[in-house]
Amino acid sequence: MDSVKISDELLIPAGRHTLEPDEVSARQRERLLRAMGRCVSEQGYVETTIADVVRYARTSRSVFYKHFADKEECFLETYRRMTEVRIEASLGAAAEVADWDAKLDIGIETYFRWMAEHPEVAVTTVVEVHCAGRAAQEQRSRALWDWMRTVQGVAVLARKAGVDVRIDETAALAIIVTAEAYVHEYARKRRLDEVVEKTEAVQALARSLFERGTAKAGKPA
Repeated sequence: MDSVKISDELLIPAGRHTLEPDEVSARQRERLLRAMGRCVSEQGYVETTIADVVRYARTSRSVFYKHFADKEECFLETYRRMTEVRIEASLGAAAEVADWDAKLDIGIETYFRWMAEHPEVAVTTVVEVHCAGRAAQEQRSRALWDWMRTVQGVAVLARKAGVDVRIDETAALAIIVTAEAYVHEYARKRRLDEVVEKTEAVQALARSLFERGTAKAGKPA
């Protein structure tokens, strides 16, 4: 989910319509998820209420409870969807270039640019997730590990290209957490449109850690 905007295509036509029940349900669920992202990014997780969500989604409480047990469950699904799309954006950009080091650079560049272009996603998934309880923290941890594996995947591609590099979990997480920390700081200062200025610094960090991994891999046993 890369937008919290509720477009006309997600609304149910007034009066009699020909939409199948499954389509009606899917549109309602999507509107609720987008509404959760909108409300949380504007008000914060703690201050957001189900009444806020259904009002923005243009549904009712009964519709909300058909899809979600409570606010937390709705937020967790919103977080999952937002994070999934964000990671796919970086992977998609990396797939457009051939060399492993170019994939590393463009993946980082896309992350910062994408977050700058989607401030509601950045605030919801990087800032407000910390206010949403233990389950949200566990989901964030899983997302970080998934992201970490994409970094380690670049190291696999490097080895296939003949560069004997090893990136351990600590190095991969250092790249990821540094990038996320910058987004958190810029979001806190309401300067997300400027966070792209940290792209080169994180790219340099990543390259240095990959070079360090190459040096270690080259040492005799």
